[in-house]
Amino acid sequence: MAYNNNCEHPRRLIHLALDGELPEEDARLLEQHLQECVPCRREYEELGRLADALREGLVAVATPEPPVEAIRSRLAQTRRPRVAWNVWLPAAAAVLLVIGLLASRPALRGSPVEAAPAVVTSGGDAIHVFAPNATVAYPGHTGVALEEESVAWGLSGEKIEMEFAVGARVEFSDEAVVRIGHDEIDLYKGDLKADLTDAREPFTISTPWGRFSGAGSVFSVRTNVNGALARVAVIEGNVTVDWQGRDQILSRGETMVLEPDPERTVAS
Repeated sequence: MAYNNNCEHPRRLIHLALDGELPEEDARLLEQHLQECVPCRREYEELGRLADALREGLVAVATPEPPVEAIRSRLAQTRRPRVAWNVWLPAAAAVLLVIGLLASRPALRGSPVEAAPAVVTSGGDAIHVFAPNATVAYPGHTGVALEEESVAWGLSGEKIEMEFAVGARVEFSDEAVVRIGHDEIDLYKGDLKADLTDAREPFTISTPWGRFSGAGSVFSVRTNVNGALARVAVIEGNVTVDWQGRDQILSRGETMVLEPDPERTVAS
């Protein structure tokens, strides 16, 4: 799209408008701009469709919200069952098209949930997060604790890093869409680097292209634009690649290209 010099502020207002948080005066300015600017109008319409698709994907897997104390107890002791990849992929793919279009907003700084499995250590202002059972995302910030089953995705060119309570460190690109687990992270799209050198428990990267793990290892998972292929590359240590029920060990310097497994589901 060919934007002009007058598009920067209206593009920032689009996100607030879709969240229902745009003041009346700004809403009038945005409406006038959209009537005159075809690229911004197309962006606004596309973003609205994608937001609707994401909400529908989340509703498809939503469960009744338990009391706060039950959430805390469950986060500390158990993990909830996962859902099939094919339920989440359409919503995740929709979010990716939003990348680069959304403007940042002031961070919401609430109290972290007890026993949350991961904390954002850098780049937090570049992400948005769907908490478990939520239908509206909130902007993240560096230092925010992410609940188990939270979904996060990038909004700008800044890389995002998080550290898990089990010692694993993960860095992912702004194209990525991820879901947080206690001892694993689900990658739906985009690029990710996992550093398991200090992990105190087994840690797994689960994707539509396979599952990757390896104590003390460092490795990357990179996907192409349409998600047709993923490449895992080992930087340090050994990595076990579980693809279509078969395990293969990759050593330092080795790579492997994988296609998505249409039958793949996320293990409980």
